[in-house]
Amino acid sequence: MSQETTVVTADTFMAEVVETSARVPVLVDFWAPWCGPCKQLMPILDRLAQEYGGRFRLAKVNTDEQQELAQQLGIRSLPTVVLFKDRTSVDHFVGVVPEAQIRRLLDKHLPTSSDAPLERAQALKAKGDFSAARAIIDSALAGDRENIAYLTELAELRALDGDVEGARAELTRLQGIEPNHAAVKRLAALLSFSDVIAAYPDVRSLRERNATDASDLDLRHALAVHQLLGGDVEPALQTWLEMMRNHRGYKDDLARRSLLQAFELIGDADPIVSRTRKEMARLLF
Repeated sequence: MSQETTVVTADTFMAEVVETSARVPVLVDFWAPWCGPCKQLMPILDRLAQEYGGRFRLAKVNTDEQQELAQQLGIRSLPTVVLFKDRTSVDHFVGVVPEAQIRRLLDKHLPTSSDAPLERAQALKAKGDFSAARAIIDSALAGDRENIAYLTELAELRALDGDVEGARAELTRLQGIEPNHAAVKRLAALLSFSDVIAAYPDVRSLRERNATDASDLDLRHALAVHQLLGGDVEPALQTWLEMMRNHRGYKDDLARRSLLQAFELIGDADPIVSRTRKEMARLLF
């Protein structure tokens, strides 16, 4: 279960939902094991909890086990999903509704991206102000110590500030907790690419060497990494696709592995990822 998700009982409802909602909104999913629509809704809520990166917490109440709590809260149909904010319920929906409707409900009540700690820290990171970004994440973690999105962001800031080994140790710890969390996978990809940057730090020299020796696959791979991390995404992806096409066995399928790591950094929402996946599929099959 994701760190953004909590199983709640009658004994923990006040602490995990009501009191927690004073710090961060809590979306409570009232469900039951026999409820088919509940099982349809659950993966959508789980994915949104990860995607929103700490802007809300997801709590789950098994109404078969917590019948008295459900009765006290007036839950009559399943699934029922209630949003708590500032220690009170502020919105809800019943049944399986379109994902877009759930997003509208969340966006109506959640802090805007510019107000959320993660987004503010990332904006400062993009400007190179790592210490200010770290201060924001440290403050956010003080009230939410197990938030994976915050922990991975802090590890990334440590790496950018020169403590790569510390970041790597934190990655190992987080992989033991939430190996499939999107933020953990992103951190793993970033640290892997950082090793290439450390081995080939001078991008100008790298470009010159590539121009004179285009057959050196290590140089081409390193330049693609520089391009990707510098925001020049399309040429980087095309380099790895070409390497897949013509040098598939090189270093244990390095090009394919690099593309998959690149997708973790770019994010599936970017159309270039789906386009590149289709090109990969044609090469693989």
